[in-house]
Amino acid sequence: MTAERPKTISAQTVYEGAAPDTALPALVRLNAYTRLVALQTGIRILYWDARTEHDFSYSVRHDDDLIYFGAYTGGKAHLEARCRDGLTHYETDGGLHDAYIAYRPGCRIDFTKTAGMGAGVTIALSPSVLADLSAEDAACLDQKLRSGHYFNQVRGGRQLLAFANGLRAVGSTGSTGSTGSTGSTGSTGSTGEGERPGSQLQMLGQSLSFMGLLLEQMFQGEASDTSLSRRDIRRLNEIRDMLLADLAAPPRLDKLARQAGMSVSRLQRSFRMLFGTSVYAFFQKERMQEAHRLLLSDEESILGIALRMGYSNPGHFTAAFRKQFGLNPSDLRQSLRLRR
Repeated sequence: MTAERPKTISAQTVYEGAAPDTALPALVRLNAYTRLVALQTGIRILYWDARTEHDFSYSVRHDDDLIYFGAYTGGKAHLEARCRDGLTHYETDGGLHDAYIAYRPGCRIDFTKTAGMGAGVTIALSPSVLADLSAEDAACLDQKLRSGHYFNQVRGGRQLLAFANGLRAVGSTGSTGSTGSTGSTGSTGSTGEGERPGSQLQMLGQSLSFMGLLLEQMFQGEASDTSLSRRDIRRLNEIRDMLLADLAAPPRLDKLARQAGMSVSRLQRSFRMLFGTSVYAFFQKERMQEAHRLLLSDEESILGIALRMGYSNPGHFTAAFRKQFGLNPSDLRQSLRLRR
């Protein structure tokens, strides 16, 4: 029997406090499986260690603006994730020794942890904090984050996993105080009174090493692979045609990758090499261009155009259109009629 799904968690509330002037305590017990340590540098470290007899499901609404670096370090359980918003829709499945980088503001992620034991660590920080820590590493991600969405998962190497496990080891011994209630999301426990001297520095050092090595491992193939074969170009053009064939259906990277005969990460890299932008940014630009054309024709209502473009929520359509063209659909329609 599957456990009852809890209410959706707000990522902003979890990572930034209930209000802008509310500082997180040094240690927060999020639920029975996860605790959060907040370093003074602006880095948040999630330690999760779940042992469940049944599948465990929960949802996170990413109303934050954070980059996530993570790794699955122990157990045979898998963490399945379904990501969706007005633009993206894809599924991932992470297991032992997988590592990832994610940037998904505005998305809702539905997670399901399969029965059994699973452990890992996740580091969360804002793009500005990453830039302050290392401008070079921030620049390496900057181009990928401009579309407003990025996810990539790799098989972690031995050294990378050693840093992840080292970070977990420091976190498990860094605080000896009570961890408080574990029955509900958001309950707080120790604020660090029992923390070992030097543990914050060790956690910072392990975090920086882990993030740096993950960036190196994730992007090292991109520097060496600078050419595309004729076969790759043909397949990528087919993917482009698939995207343009139905602008109401946001693409699923896993399906596109299977169609192209590539891994998800290779598809993302190759598509950007050929077309100069990400799959989702390309799709969104073309979708909004078509919406712009339909609005200028003045033959259909704004709501009808939104539905035709795959938006069940007109507010999401308006926000996406304004992001690309700098004005609302109603403003464009009104200016068109005033000129007549």
